[in-house]
Amino acid sequence: MKRRAETATGARPCDGRIVVAGRLLAAGWLFGGGALAADVRAADPTPVIAQSVTGRFEVAAVDPTVGHAVGAQAEEGWRLLAGPLGFPDQFVSPVFIRVVPGAAAVPFQVSVETGGIVSVALRAEMLTTVVARRAIVQGILMRMAVAQQGVTERLRVPRWLEEAGVGWWRTRADGAQQDAVRHESRRIPPPALGDLLHWQRGPSESPGFSVASLWLMTFLQSESRRSGEWTAFTKALLAGDDPDLALAAHYPGRFANEAERELWWQTGWYHVSRAPTLPALEAAESRVQLEALARFVFAGGPMGDADVVLPLGEVARRAGEPIVAAEFSRRAAELGRLIPVLHPFYRNAGLSLAEVLRAPAAKPERRAELTAVFAQDWRDATELEAATTAALDALEAKRARR
Repeated sequence: MKRRAETATGARPCDGRIVVAGRLLAAGWLFGGGALAADVRAADPTPVIAQSVTGRFEVAAVDPTVGHAVGAQAEEGWRLLAGPLGFPDQFVSPVFIRVVPGAAAVPFQVSVETGGIVSVALRAEMLTTVVARRAIVQGILMRMAVAQQGVTERLRVPRWLEEAGVGWWRTRADGAQQDAVRHESRRIPPPALGDLLHWQRGPSESPGFSVASLWLMTFLQSESRRSGEWTAFTKALLAGDDPDLALAAHYPGRFANEAERELWWQTGWYHVSRAPTLPALEAAESRVQLEALARFVFAGGPMGDADVVLPLGEVARRAGEPIVAAEFSRRAAELGRLIPVLHPFYRNAGLSLAEVLRAPAAKPERRAELTAVFAQDWRDATELEAATTAALDALEAKRARR
């Protein structure tokens, strides 16, 4: 039995469906531009399975190019949102994403079945980058809700939280988008906190609410202390608790009445939307991002049901194969956007990994040499990070004893 979910803009109520308007870009292996994927063709009627890390995603599509592109998007979203939204390393069962052909009234739907299976059906003809990101964020958050609460009728993903996740993804994948959001925030006032928390999917839009959702998520994370207010609050929201009561319960002492709550939120809006951001990632975040780009997981075994992690050197030796060369190209483009913001400890490792990814046509000896350079740069970076962390921990412990 599928649970009933709330509906999105312009969609009629339907079972197990959460739908959002948007567009998807499908251009070879990469998402970009803004063109519709209307020319997707099913070269083979048998779906091709694209698996990510075990317990995260399983993508099925009749067009392998689209399937791998959606899988790459899903992995990028997981990597960028795992920290702020508290994803586990993996779920017991993955989020099942199916790219299905055929016209439909809605671009995607998320369904939860009795056994806790969360599936996302994406319509190939309506697939865009925005749709893919919304579907992936919706699917992961619903899978988190199931993992935390089991299958109940009260599970839900608030619209503002979904919008915040998509906004966080967009601004972290492309730094220029964060500048655009900040610029837009200077021209609009913050909406009332109660209106934002109760923002519903429906035929009418609410200007400025998408931007406000990102700043609300940023603000509530900054207000979260060691007791884990943000984690507890999001868990309560996914369980279907009233957002006003959940906010008061999990952020105690911030306000005594509705007027004080509004002042607290508006002060936070202006702070986070105008505060300067660091031009570089932290060392730990740089390590996680680079490690993901250097890690290759392939389906192995006769039935393709087992994940195999291959060392970078072995994958580089096979860089002449079309599917590996295409993946190298995709990762090189992603790394190119990441290198300018890498922590100084990991800058050399990022540059040397880029050399590996951009040399699929080089001689095997050259690829092996570049891989060895990256391995040494990676060791140097992790040693620097570990030594710095140990020194700072020792200094903090010494101050605590005074």
